Amino acid sequence: MDSKQPMQHADDINENTQPAAEATPAPAATPAPESSGVLPAFLANAANTALNEPIADDETAPVMPAEDVEHVEHSVAETAQEAANAVGAFFSEGAAAVREMSAARKAHAEARDHLKLLEKTISEQENELAHRQDIASRYTEIITEQQALLSAANEAKSAAQEQQTQIQQHIDALKEQLQQMKDADAQTEKRLKSALEAAEAQEASARESGARLQRRLDDATAALEQAHKDRDDGIAAAREAIESTQAHLEALREEYAEIQRNPSANSAAYSIRADELGGEISNAADDARRAQEDLPRITAEVEDAVTRAEQAVAAAQEPIDAAKQSFKEISDAADAARDAHQRAKDDAASRQRALKEQISEQEKAKRAQADAEEQADEDARAASALIAEAEDIHAHPEVTETIAARLEADRAERTEQLHEVEQLAATERTVRDRTRSSRLRFGVAIAGIIAVILIIAVLWFVLS
Repeated sequence: MDSKQPMQHADDINENTQPAAEATPAPAATPAPESSGVLPAFLANAANTALNEPIADDETAPVMPAEDVEHVEHSVAETAQEAANAVGAFFSEGAAAVREMSAARKAHAEARDHLKLLEKTISEQENELAHRQDIASRYTEIITEQQALLSAANEAKSAAQEQQTQIQQHIDALKEQLQQMKDADAQTEKRLKSALEAAEAQEASARESGARLQRRLDDATAALEQAHKDRDDGIAAAREAIESTQAHLEALREEYAEIQRNPSANSAAYSIRADELGGEISNAADDARRAQEDLPRITAEVEDAVTRAEQAVAAAQEPIDAAKQSFKEISDAADAARDAHQRAKDDAASRQRALKEQISEQEKAKRAQADAEEQADEDARAASALIAEAEDIHAHPEVTETIAARLEADRAERTEQLHEVEQLAATERTVRDRTRSSRLRFGVAIAGIIAVILIIAVLWFVLS
């Protein structure tokens, strides 16, 4: 960008705006521009209405001479033309003031933007020049230092790579050991699980056998209880039969004795009843005798049943103790098998977990060496870049001289641009102060026109 152009533009603006500053404040005395010679429509309509309005038919009205009428028409036309020229000049002056203010503000803003760009460019060039000069002044030191750093970085990178290889070999060995441990633990667990399953199956069988023996004992015990009940019920029933037959026999004997003591007047009926009682007493005596004879037999039978039931209970009870002892041994063996299986699992999990932790630690160490390798690689690249940069700056001093020359030129341009910005700022202030009244009147007029248009539009909307 040419620094002279904004200044020239500002001078043009001052030259173009100078007549406006020297113009006479009276609108009527200001010469109208060529474009403002046309009479506005609303003024033309008013003038035509005034000129063409017919004279009222009043016989008493005085008749104006033709010369006077022509003079009046000419005066009205001149007045309307002057009013139109004044209005046109007013709007032209206001628009010119707004355009002038806008042009001054734009020129000032463009100059400021160019100044900011120059300052940014100068700052970048100063940093770059200082950096190149520092590198050039310390070239030998930088090359020696960075070559040492590059060598150390390469050695660190090689050492890190070697460490990663060794650690990986250790990791592979640990993983192989872990796999062998898993296989051995799987075989041990399989063997112990088979033993556990066999022990649990034997335990289940012993439990079922014990349950059967217990059911047999329960059945024998229930049978013994039933035998005791049957014995008690049988003996009670036999004794009740004896008592019943004895009571019946005694009743018949008492009736027979009563008949014998008190013979009836009816000898025939007496004889028949006596014969009947004799037969019944005989039968009752037989029943009492048989009842007496049945008691020992029934007692012996029920006692024998009780004895057999007691023997059955004893027979059922006899294997229970042995079965309990056998079940306890089998159950203890199953518990031992379960404990052995669980201990083997816990021990395997503990050993495998310890080995996995070793593998994890080794993998962490490998990642640390990988990070060290990456850092060494970055250090080597940085050292190489610094060496390449130092050699390039040392080999091309003309580039540094070019940057220095360009910096001086930009600094000079910045001084000129700063002066131009100050001039344009002053010009903007001058134009703002000089055109403030014209811009204010123009703004008020535009606002008034807009207000009138809005009022007309509202009235039209309401009346329609």
